[in-house]
Amino acid sequence: MDNLNRRQFLKKSTLTVAVTSTCLCGLNGCATFTKVGNTPYINPDSFKVKDGILTIDLTKNVNLSKIGGSVKIIHKDIPDSLIIARVEDKQFEIASLLCTHRGVELEYNHSQSNFKCASLGGSTFTLNGVKKSGPAKKPLKIYSAILENNILNIKIND
Repeated sequence: MDNLNRRQFLKKSTLTVAVTSTCLCGLNGCATFTKVGNTPYINPDSFKVKDGILTIDLTKNVNLSKIGGSVKIIHKDIPDSLIIARVEDKQFEIASLLCTHRGVELEYNHSQSNFKCASLGGSTFTLNGVKKSGPAKKPLKIYSAILENNILNIKIND
């Protein structure tokens, strides 16, 4: 083993931490640290909030135009940040965006038909919010929606 002086040790240690962090973020995303997942934001010109209803024009949302697509919405007029997933042609599932374990954002996994916490070792939830696996103790809050003529109406207030 090489004898290192303090400066050499710090230099090597810093490089090791930087490389390790880059590898972790590159392989698994940085959501474990940042709490932000890879779900794209909704087009801000495509929605409005009025009287407890979130109205989304689907013709203005590329990510929601196809089955398997999803978006997140974080807005001051919406009491809970949401993830919106297009599950089938006329079926959308909407849940609270944050995992009930540590508040890391969720992502929609179309092939496995679930919501998954973006954190390493994160919890998975059914599309109706029930925990399937992981450390979360509580289910997700789920929202109901009605689709009419490419307009999705989501009730956001109880």
